[in-house]
Amino acid sequence: MASSEDQITFRTKILTRHLNPNLDSSPSSSPNLLSSSPCLSYTPPELVESEANFDTKQMRSILDSHNINHRDWLYNIMIQSNLFNPSIHGHRKFVCPDYNQSMEQQREITVKRIEYLRDCGVFLGWLTGDSEEDELRKMALNEVLAIYDHSLAIKLGVHFFSLVNFL
Repeated sequence: MASSEDQITFRTKILTRHLNPNLDSSPSSSPNLLSSSPCLSYTPPELVESEANFDTKQMRSILDSHNINHRDWLYNIMIQSNLFNPSIHGHRKFVCPDYNQSMEQQREITVKRIEYLRDCGVFLGWLTGDSEEDELRKMALNEVLAIYDHSLAIKLGVHFFSLVNFL
């Protein structure tokens, strides 16, 4: 496994190429657009903060507003697939895109994620449903995907939401 410093350098190079894809890949010709700066320490808030003194479920219902069961359903689908890079930290399971990949690799995995979600029935009714509830469900699921990976939500938005407006 690569050292922490190697991973930071690798990520910095990827971000530099994303910001300026026309740079020659040789080290002598590429100006240093970014420099790495490792985080000195991180402590999860659960370890240093006391329990919330308000009802977090009520807060979520206010923030998410609608289709909370559908949102949870989609998140549970995502954490079950390695396509979404699930990882366990403490007693919680998280998903996060792998930004240490090239742009082309990220595009390919985005398409695979869409195919997986399609196979799980996430998009049923996205083109045929026309009720207010169908629209709210579609928006809620798209919000969950946007929280995970903006490029996934954008790709779906271009394909589904633009097509619906065209029809």
